[in-house]
Amino acid sequence: MNKSKTSILLFTLSLLLGSLTANAACTGCVYVGPIDDDIDHLATYSAVVRYTTWHTNEYGQSYSRVNFLTLTGTSMAYCQQQLSAVMNSPGTSVVQFCQKD
Repeated sequence: MNKSKTSILLFTLSLLLGSLTANAACTGCVYVGPIDDDIDHLATYSAVVRYTTWHTNEYGQSYSRVNFLTLTGTSMAYCQQQLSAVMNSPGTSVVQFCQKD
C-alpha cells in the first residue's frame, strides 16, 4: 500500500474511532435540565471541521484535497464531544464551533 493510501486509511480510522468514543461516552445519557429547556431539547447543534487528504495520481504526483465534515448532535455537550474526538485527528481544524441550528 502506498503512503497516500495509508495516510487516508489512518485518517479515516481516526475519524471512526473519534465518533465511536463520542458515542461510547454518551451511553445512557439522560437529559437533565429545567422544564423550560424542553423546547431547546428538540434543537440540533452542529459544528464544521476541515481536514486535508493527500492523494497520488497515476504519474506519481501528490496533491491534496480539502474536505469539510459537519458534526451534528442533539445537545451542545454531545456536539462538543464529537468535535473534541475529531480534533484528535491530525490535520483537522475547526471552521465553525458547535452552535444551535
